[in-house]
This record gives sequence, C-alpha cells and structure tokens, in this order.
Amino acid sequence: MNKKKSDTKQILISGLALFAIFFGAGSLIFPPFLGLNAGDGWFLASLGFNLSDSFLILLGTLAISLKSANLTAFASKVNKNFGTIISLISITLVGPLLSIPRTGATTFEVGMIPFYPNFNKVIFSFLFFTIVYILTINGSKVIDRVGKYLTPALLLILAVLIIKAIRYPNVNLESLPGNKFSLGFIEGYQTMDSLGPIFLTSMVLKDLENKGFKENEDLIKATIYSCLIAVLGLVIVYTGLTYIGAKSIAFASYDMTRTDLFISIAENILGRDVQIILSLIVGFACLSTAVGLLLAFATIFSESLPRFSYKFYVRLGVVISFILSILGVEKIMEISIPILLFVYPIVISLYILNLIDRGNIDSLVYKITIIGVGLTSFADSITALGFDNNLYVNAISKLPLAESGFAFVFMFILCLILGLIFTKNKKGID
Repeated sequence: MNKKKSDTKQILISGLALFAIFFGAGSLIFPPFLGLNAGDGWFLASLGFNLSDSFLILLGTLAISLKSANLTAFASKVNKNFGTIISLISITLVGPLLSIPRTGATTFEVGMIPFYPNFNKVIFSFLFFTIVYILTINGSKVIDRVGKYLTPALLLILAVLIIKAIRYPNVNLESLPGNKFSLGFIEGYQTMDSLGPIFLTSMVLKDLENKGFKENEDLIKATIYSCLIAVLGLVIVYTGLTYIGAKSIAFASYDMTRTDLFISIAENILGRDVQIILSLIVGFACLSTAVGLLLAFATIFSESLPRFSYKFYVRLGVVISFILSILGVEKIMEISIPILLFVYPIVISLYILNLIDRGNIDSLVYKITIIGVGLTSFADSITALGFDNNLYVNAISKLPLAESGFAFVFMFILCLILGLIFTKNKKGID
C-alpha cells in the first residue's frame, strides 16, 4: 500500500472515530424532538441545529489546529491561563458532569426500559460504566477501536431507521409559531459537541502524528479532513433524525419527553418486534461517546494537573458519571441548560477571534469582546434559572437579536468593532 492510500485510510479511520465520539446520547434524542416541535419548519430548525453543532465543530477544529492545539496560544490574548481554564471547564462539563452521565441515563431509558421496565437503574448504570472503564483504561487503542468497529455498526443501524422513516406514510405537518432557526440553534447546544474541539483537537493531532503525519502542515490538513468526514456524517444523520421527528406527529404528542419520543418513533416506525435495533443504536452511540469523552477527560487532566495519573482520572470520571447518571436524562438537562447558555457564546467568540486574527488584533480587543459576550450570556443563563425579572436581564433583553436568542451575536460584533477602533486610536496617539 503506497503512502497516499495509507494516509487516506488513517484519515478515514480518525474521521469515523470523531463522528462516533460526537454522535452520542444527545445526538439521538435531540433532533427528533426538534423536528416534532418545528413542524413544517423542520428543515430550517435543522439548519440552526447543524450550525450550532456541526459547523461550530468544524470552525473550532480549524481555529485550534491553526494554533497547533496549543490552548495557551489559543486564549493567551485573554489571559495566559484562560486556555487551560476553558479547556478544563469544557471537558468537565462535556465529561463526567453532564454528557457522560447522560450516556448511561439515555441508554437505560431508551434501550432498557422498553424491554425490561423493572430493571434496576443503579445496577444497569454500574454495568454500563464498568464496560466504559474497561474500554478506556488502555487509552492508546480507544480511537482505533471506536473508528474501526463501533462506528460502521452504528451507521448501518441508523441507515435502517432513517430509510424506514422516509418510507413511512406522509403526514400533514403543522405550522407552529416561533423562530425555527433559533429553536434549532439553542437545541444544538444540548449535544455539547461544539465544545469538543477544545479538548479533542490535540488528541486527534497526536493520534495522526503517531500514524505518520509528521510535518505540521500535513498534521493540520489531516486533522481538518478527519473533522470534515465527521461533520458530513453528523449533518446527514441530524437532518434525517429531525425529519423523522417532524413525521412523528402522526403518532406522537408535544408533551412527550425526548426519550419517550424516541421510544415512540422506534415502536411505530421500526415496529415493536424489531425494536432491538433501537437498543443497539443507543448502546453503540452512548458507549462510543462515553469512552471518547472519558479518554479526553483523563488525558487533559493528567497533563494539566499531573499530580494524579491518567488511570486515577479515568476512575474518578467513571465514579462521578455513574453517580450522576442515576438522576435521569431530564434532570441532567435541567442542570445543563443554564451552564451551556453561559459557556457556549464565550467559546464561539474565541473560535471566531482566532480565525480572523492574523497576529494583528490587540489583546485588549479579545478582553473587551469576551467580557461583553460573557455579560450577555450570563443574563441568558440566569434567565434559564428563573431570575428573569430584574434590571440586568431586562436591559440585555432589549438588545438587538435578543428575542431570537442571539443577543450575544450583536454584543460580539459591537465589542469587536469598539475594541478595534479603541486600539487603533490608542496606537495613533502613541
């Protein structure tokens, strides 16, 4: 096999592994729920969802790759330690505090309850996270295991579900009120995929370097190509699942939870007798996500805080995830929404600042922009917590785009322009 073919194969394996890591519990239950609540605007909602998920994954990977996955360089213009802080916060949120526990909870609610409704939740979570621990403890082989074995099986099962849904009898979709694009964009936060590039880019770079990509330019290109493969897969699957959700109005109701809706879709589209396919989808998706995120959590913490070993952090992450998974999907989501509404706009702003910066943007511009966006997103966060009747929140709610949930976009543009003008004038005076 010549080098070009070998390189292409390694990129494909890494791309499939990335897809499997990103496509987890949230990816299964959120798009159908979005489609149901978007009605005939499902495609516009899907565009919003893919923008805040798939597109931002690509944007983030590109931004961090250009810094050679050096998080200090990525956020140094805000503060020398800000990159490390945002990395540890992101992997903790996406890891053992929110996403990893949700993999166990979703597997139980979607893959186990329909068949064994009286199965003990604690025992199931213990067994699930025992498997996650075994697969993760030898971290060097995780990416290949996920890419070579779990992903193809997952894609095959998903293809069966989507094809059957397309062939399902057409229904008249309702025209529901509300901004569908904004609905999809905010729902995309829940997958937490767009925080992934912060901690996954370095892991992919190291993996590709071990596979023979030695030059920095080749490494960056291979990383971006791997990400493109993952993102393309995500867009196709998300769009298909959103469409399934829109068609589910034939048998579903708007008061269903996300997991109940997915169970209903499986029963009505796949049929009760073949609902075993659903458990396989959940098992593969959630297991691959849990393994990938636990690997990233343990790796980043063992490198940033080396007082404890990689294996210690694997065990810590498994224990925390096991305990929190017992809360259930909806409870975990209640906890996650305010946190994500605050963190996401800051991360998005950092991605964009790094992409447009060619070394000529002053650090003060970064600081002004991140502070402005942070103040805006904090208002959204405390509103989600129920503190929505105060002077601060009311002032932020009057900003342009606030009604659609994009006040932070306006604040980003405003602060960026003001920061550039101020620093330019300052240099002129100097």
